Amino acid sequence: MDQALDDARSVDVVEREASPRYRADIDGLRAVAVISVVLFHAGLQPFHSGFVGVDIFFVISGYLIGGIVYRETWAQTFRFVTFYARRARRILPALIAVSVVTCALGCALLSPDELRRSSGSVAYALLGVSNIHFWLRTDYFSPDAHLDTFLMTWSLGIEEQFYLFFPVLLLLMRRFVPKATLPVMAGLTVVSFGLSEIMLLKAPVAAFYLLPSRAWELGIGALLAIWQIDGGPRFSGARAEVIGTCSLACLLLSVIIFNEQTPFPGVAAALPALGAAGLIASERSFVNRRVLSARPLVGVGLVSYSWYLWHWPLMAYAWICSAGAPSSLTLGLIALLSFVLAYLSWRFIERPFRIAAMPNRKALVRYAFALAVSLLVPFGLKLTHGLPHRMTPQVAAVEDLVARGRGNCLAGYGDARLDRSAACASVDARPRVALIGDSHAAALGSGLRQAAQHAGLGFIEFTKSSCPPLLGATRAMPNHPGHAQQCASYNRQAIAAVLADPWIKTVFLTGYWAAASETPSDAYIDVDPNVPRLASGVVLTNTLETTERAFLKAGKSVVVFGDVPRFKFDPVRQTITDLMPLRQQLQHIMSPSFATQGGSAASVWVTPATAPMDQIVERSARAVPGVRYVSLSEKLCNQSGCRFSDGRLPFYFDQQHLSQNGAQYVLRGVLPPDHQHLVLK
Repeated sequence: MDQALDDARSVDVVEREASPRYRADIDGLRAVAVISVVLFHAGLQPFHSGFVGVDIFFVISGYLIGGIVYRETWAQTFRFVTFYARRARRILPALIAVSVVTCALGCALLSPDELRRSSGSVAYALLGVSNIHFWLRTDYFSPDAHLDTFLMTWSLGIEEQFYLFFPVLLLLMRRFVPKATLPVMAGLTVVSFGLSEIMLLKAPVAAFYLLPSRAWELGIGALLAIWQIDGGPRFSGARAEVIGTCSLACLLLSVIIFNEQTPFPGVAAALPALGAAGLIASERSFVNRRVLSARPLVGVGLVSYSWYLWHWPLMAYAWICSAGAPSSLTLGLIALLSFVLAYLSWRFIERPFRIAAMPNRKALVRYAFALAVSLLVPFGLKLTHGLPHRMTPQVAAVEDLVARGRGNCLAGYGDARLDRSAACASVDARPRVALIGDSHAAALGSGLRQAAQHAGLGFIEFTKSSCPPLLGATRAMPNHPGHAQQCASYNRQAIAAVLADPWIKTVFLTGYWAAASETPSDAYIDVDPNVPRLASGVVLTNTLETTERAFLKAGKSVVVFGDVPRFKFDPVRQTITDLMPLRQQLQHIMSPSFATQGGSAASVWVTPATAPMDQIVERSARAVPGVRYVSLSEKLCNQSGCRFSDGRLPFYFDQQHLSQNGAQYVLRGVLPPDHQHLVLK
């Protein structure tokens, strides 16, 4: 490694072209960024917000690439072929290598559907649009995000899209506003920052993943590069020391003070972004000369790109193969293993390709060809539906059950319309039952529909994500702006429709009652903003009883379901793991204490539906005469544990939502075959 550090000036093409001098401190800053990200993903304390390392990378990239493009456009030496040949040399060799290895591991460790989804992410990453792909299907902080083997490439997508637009933008500015480049760039950066704040309120997932709301971070780096190239002051002396020290403090603070509930990027991202820019600007400070330029940090910085690529797929496979969450020790060891792979990748893949002498046009053609060939691997796996013939037919049966999921009647976030299609709301002139609630209710929909049909009854389902069936209250979710109002509107419509329908004789109410207390930022609140804010439990008690009485007054029977238990492992993944010997062996290594028997898991692996909110629901149901309370947990659990499978197919399609198989199991006997009896036995 020492020799590699000594050779850094001659092999690190990008830095050499971005600045007259190689800057070891920028490699050290890269090290701070990648260490923050890797330790955050490993779950090591106190790196609660190590994800800000990506924001540091954005500023570095904006500074280096901005400097290259600005210098060459103003010298009239910029060539798109040269620029993209350099980008291809820098990005593609390691990315292609990690992509192929990830797909190969997937063939050994993933079920067909898992492999199909993983290979899709790989393909989008190679095409440079993975951030758009993940925006459409994944929240970075969602519980299952760590299962996507290529999620880390969302940031590469943003950078690659920036590389497409930024050179064109500078060329246009050189032609039309050559003397106002800096103020125009500053204005565009401010606009992007403002857009980031607006999108956080309206579409936070889009704000996280898309270029328009992230461009300001790259813009800060580009502004600094342009300012310095145009003769801006280089900080030295006491000023450099103050800026360097304060900037490092900002970076270290940003790594520990945020969490997954912090609105991001927006104002929060300004702390690491400005800290990174300050360190780049204070090149002559002690922090830059002695801390960031220290050989260990510079060495890590040199391999930071490869480490960023390698660590996440390996950690994702650990999550997939573990019963519960992998231990920090396991993820820490994987971080070390991935660093070794990163060094080998940098030494034998990155460096040789970056220093290879080849005409730019020829290099670009060859990289385009290599990219096209490498895309055949993930596209082939995706088009063959994940090579299902690798597995036993039982795996296909499990995945088919999961694919049916919670049905088609659940209204998603942002949707407050009732689904009155024939599949969700029968309109024929016969007695019928209605189901109202959130996604936990929707998971019961298929089983309750089947029970109703068996009893000769019609069926209506009005369900909306994260929207408990309450009259006068709603669930506030700051991470989903506008949801509280949409939920309130949906419930008003759903409850009014059921109250007005004389053919509906029985109403079933259920939901993920404990959700508002398990997520710190969420709460049950009154739909009237002028009503004084009460505790969630009080709001739930009052409005659930109000809802029950409204239906009883309309002459309807009311049944309230207690929630199902939630598992600390994924029942579907566990069912599949039991059918895959290699994956099962890895699970024994990473989760040696985990064991199941006959489709049941011990109580230690279960979160029972006995939280205070669940108890409130039971008390509120039993407090209103005429309301029937049914505990779904009692149908699945006993003193030793809870069932998650019938031994062949899972009762859940994730850790908390019942599958069709599970819904049918817990609802046996709910409706008698004699359709004249419209209440529970």
